[in-house]
Amino acid sequence: MFPLPRILFAMARDGLLFRFLAKVSKRQSPVAATLTAGCISALMAFLFDLKALVDMMSIGTLLAYSLVAACVLILRYQPSLNYEQPQYSTEKEALAGSERESTASDSQMSMLQGHSFSLLTLINPSSLPTEQSATMVSFLVGLLGFLVCGLSILTTYGINFLANLEPWSVGLLAALVVLLAIIILAIWRQPQSQQKVAFMVPFLPLLPSFSILVNVYLMVQLSGDTWVRFSIWMALGFFIYFAYGIRHSTEGRPREEDEDSLGGHPEDDDGCWGKSATPEKDPLRGLSENEHSSESAHFITSERTSEC
Repeated sequence: MFPLPRILFAMARDGLLFRFLAKVSKRQSPVAATLTAGCISALMAFLFDLKALVDMMSIGTLLAYSLVAACVLILRYQPSLNYEQPQYSTEKEALAGSERESTASDSQMSMLQGHSFSLLTLINPSSLPTEQSATMVSFLVGLLGFLVCGLSILTTYGINFLANLEPWSVGLLAALVVLLAIIILAIWRQPQSQQKVAFMVPFLPLLPSFSILVNVYLMVQLSGDTWVRFSIWMALGFFIYFAYGIRHSTEGRPREEDEDSLGGHPEDDDGCWGKSATPEKDPLRGLSENEHSSESAHFITSERTSEC
């Protein structure tokens, strides 16, 4: 409840929520977000009892922690994300054209190898993270979450069958545990990112996997009414996101502006070169004709070059 105004303010400033929530006072306080959060909290306290509110807070917090643990697993095995492709001018691109043509066949072979999957690449991957290994880790994390949900449901609602040592329940439990161990081992075999940051989660992938298991298990322990209220709340959030937030978010705008600016530079360079290159040929031809035409051509060239 206490960080809710700041969360609403940050999301509204990005555009995921309505813009009026990002308004601040003269003291730089998010007044609109604070009043909105207070009204929502008061309405929820009026409609539901304390236990229902605590359960709602618990299931939301546990889901957030589970998503954070899953994102830690996915991002740690991604290729380096801080690499920016250098911006080359048209002249450098022309000089590098022959080199690109010589390496075209090698890149095509690597692309074909990147799309192919085999058990050998899963057991013995490359030393550096690639797109293939990152995609594999994302798939394994999704499969890990599915198996964790199944294991949590079995240990929660099938505890009586496990206590009575029912063959099907014991066999299913053993299969889920073995599959979880295989998936964790497969994730551990994948190469991690070489990028160093201030803090890195230790004991990957065991610690995030254990965090997902504990959080999902505690979520399954909650009542069915809590899940119904949580589903309605999530449906409302998805509706706001797909109806408003996804079209007004500023997260993708800088990337589009950079592409537009990059697309505009070659035209400006071509235009500038087009203006300067054409007159530069006139003095060379004018020198062979007479001195007067050479002087006029040089004057035109310097004038158009200054305009660029």
